[in-house]
Amino acid sequence: MQLRQEITAQIHQVLQVDGIQIQPEDNLIEHGLHSLAIMQLVDHFEKKYNTSLSYADFAMSPTVQDWHQLIQDITLNTADSDLNEATKKTSTLSNWLQHLPTNAVPLSDMQYAYWAGRETEGVSAHLYMEFEGKDLDIPQLQCAFEQLIQRHPMLSASIREGQQSIKSIEHQQIQIEDLTQLNSADIEAHLKAKRECLSHQQLNIAHGYVLDVKLSLLPEQRHILHLDSDMSAIDPQSFLIVVEDLSALYRGEKLTDLNLDGVDYFNYLNQRRDHVDLQAQIQQDQQWWQSQLDTISPPPQLPVVAEGLRADQHHFERLIHIFHADERARLQSLAQMQGVSVRSVCLSLFAQSIANWSSTPEFRLNLPAFIRESDSQNINHVVGDFTQISLLSLKLNGHESLLDTVKRIERDVDQIYEYYRYGGIHVLRDLSKHRQQLEVSPIVFTSALDEGEIFSEQLQSTLGQPVWCISQGPKVDLDVQIAYFNQGLAINWDIRTHAFKSNVIQGMFDHYIQLIQHVLTVGSPAFAQTLNALSQYTSQLIQSQNQQQNQVKAPLTEQILAKFPKAHANTPYRILNGLEVDCPAWVLGRLVLNLDDANSNARYPSDQSEWIDIGVQAYIDDQGQLHLFEHSHQLILKNGQCIEVQSIEAQITKIACVQQVKVYAVEKQGKSVIVAVLTRHQQLSSSDLHAAYTNVLPQYLIPEQSYVVSDLQPFTAHLSTENLHHFMATHVSIEYAQPRPVQSAALENVVTFIMTKIIGLPQQQANSDLDFFDEGGDSLLATHLVAALNQYFKDAEISVVDIFTQRNATNIARLIEQKLPDTAQRIAEVFMQVIEGK
Repeated sequence: MQLRQEITAQIHQVLQVDGIQIQPEDNLIEHGLHSLAIMQLVDHFEKKYNTSLSYADFAMSPTVQDWHQLIQDITLNTADSDLNEATKKTSTLSNWLQHLPTNAVPLSDMQYAYWAGRETEGVSAHLYMEFEGKDLDIPQLQCAFEQLIQRHPMLSASIREGQQSIKSIEHQQIQIEDLTQLNSADIEAHLKAKRECLSHQQLNIAHGYVLDVKLSLLPEQRHILHLDSDMSAIDPQSFLIVVEDLSALYRGEKLTDLNLDGVDYFNYLNQRRDHVDLQAQIQQDQQWWQSQLDTISPPPQLPVVAEGLRADQHHFERLIHIFHADERARLQSLAQMQGVSVRSVCLSLFAQSIANWSSTPEFRLNLPAFIRESDSQNINHVVGDFTQISLLSLKLNGHESLLDTVKRIERDVDQIYEYYRYGGIHVLRDLSKHRQQLEVSPIVFTSALDEGEIFSEQLQSTLGQPVWCISQGPKVDLDVQIAYFNQGLAINWDIRTHAFKSNVIQGMFDHYIQLIQHVLTVGSPAFAQTLNALSQYTSQLIQSQNQQQNQVKAPLTEQILAKFPKAHANTPYRILNGLEVDCPAWVLGRLVLNLDDANSNARYPSDQSEWIDIGVQAYIDDQGQLHLFEHSHQLILKNGQCIEVQSIEAQITKIACVQQVKVYAVEKQGKSVIVAVLTRHQQLSSSDLHAAYTNVLPQYLIPEQSYVVSDLQPFTAHLSTENLHHFMATHVSIEYAQPRPVQSAALENVVTFIMTKIIGLPQQQANSDLDFFDEGGDSLLATHLVAALNQYFKDAEISVVDIFTQRNATNIARLIEQKLPDTAQRIAEVFMQVIEGK
């Protein structure tokens, strides 16, 4: 659109027909076009776009629309070859370009985690952003983009099978979509659909597509520039380098000479692996973290939907609030007066919001940092993945002042950053092995405040203003980012939409923003307030702003009233979380009753009222309904999630042969075991039942023991734990009533042997039911396990996805036998004879 208007303007100037409106399809000869004018116009565009144009072509097609297409085609087609010729003369670019394709090098720990999570979960770690501006010169942008690609090798990284290399850079091209002929409603709808698609796309990183750039042309010379980057090659800090360099190259600036010799990021990884002093420091940090394993807090126990039971595993959305420049300045001033950083204040208030929605005030957060350790002067200009995560353990006290909390958290953050070299990926693996369960850290807090203003004015004046941004990653349910943006403070929440129960995230977000707003409004005295006082004030303020009263709570159940004769329909009750404050909707807490009629209006427990903790866990949903859990076997704590057994029952009843089912969580040797008691329509074997379970449940929620009964009536949610244990001790489960064939034992033993060797477990602890991830396995070790299994069981083609879905040796052995029905057992028998020395 801009080029077309530029052509029209030049024609008006050369032909001196300012008073005449020229349409794109008009024959210019009718407006007085002559050979001299054509020569003047061709000369102008040759100089403007530094390319050769044909007078004859222009004379044969004398319309604006034809000339527009002619110039666009020639400039776009020749830009690549011209640029390549130019860069051959520049040693900075030719050094690494001359050695394509490069040798493959191993991925870093975080890259492994991203890659494996993408393979198994179907979610790529990527960052998508839109810039809106006007008057963009398309050929100039394309030229700048090609220079950018040749400047940064990692923008063409090919990532597959745990390795990375640079194959070529020939595929790079900006995709242009012209929307100038659409009306405003159609443009809005089209851009909304495009945003949704690009926000969730998976780039083909195996073929070197780690950066995707698209351009939407809008009326009035406006545009939207769409950039999507895969974080396995371009971390968020590197993304800022990419867009700032693109902007500078577009403006024609000469960038700092990188003096690349090969792929600098690959060199960086190799140097770290070979650096003796660094490896010694990593070992020291490892020793410190392993000494902390007993004290590392669990993930926040938030109202989530169990992973694998979510309506959509992959959809993400963003909430954003921007505090304006005056508010940012006030927050900086307040933090400075208290002797703390803005980052620590924002982090502490976020922790307070999490604690308000968590059943326990003791939890951990995932703190990413982008750390570049190298002697190279160019390292701060290199694109790659430099992410290191650290695990911050928190234990909030509702009676502690905000200032004391902020200072304590600031000290804790400084301490864990001292030991960052042994990354959080390794710590989670050690923790899983230590606690014999899969350990994750799905709540992330990312601060970019150290970067200063996140986007320069020059970038925004050329590429456009940032109007949308969203990020996502595997095993992440909530990623909070804070950054300085256009003199203000931006708060972004990227949320896995269906990971949380209804209205939970919006409530948490509003609470967090209001906490910050309260500090800004009250000033220094806010730092003397207790956390509970802050939360109660903020909750009340949100309710008043929304003009909503407290939801009418459902009355106590008949069962509770029967246990406590003094209780009645109007007996006040609250549900307390670990901070001893009333739980928001969906938050699991302790049910307390006020049995003092004289103080029946008392709102909070105090010495003046008789509040009794009746030993029952409960929550109120967002419709005011009361949900009670009188027995521990009604809830399952898995992967940092508190899961109601009812949600598992609902899935099992979808199995055609199952008539009714009751599910229980039973403690067995310190671990939570899932037990199902069911009635059935027809006979079914252990393998058939397991296959049916696999169709409706994620592997980690499949019952380990299943019992068939003729009558399910005695098996209620109120069945005592003692009676349940007695039943299990006197009955045989389906899984053990039908023992595994002797033939299968060898194959299971081989898989168990290989699995325990890779995890590092003693062989005396090995058994085929051990969960790979509960025993310390992670994405990196999963790739090693896959390589080992495929080495011995050729053509089985076991994948990382198989390890994540099957998880234990029994299931993996079953899968191998399905793929190699004629040879798997024979291979296993020979393998066992070898390792047993026979």
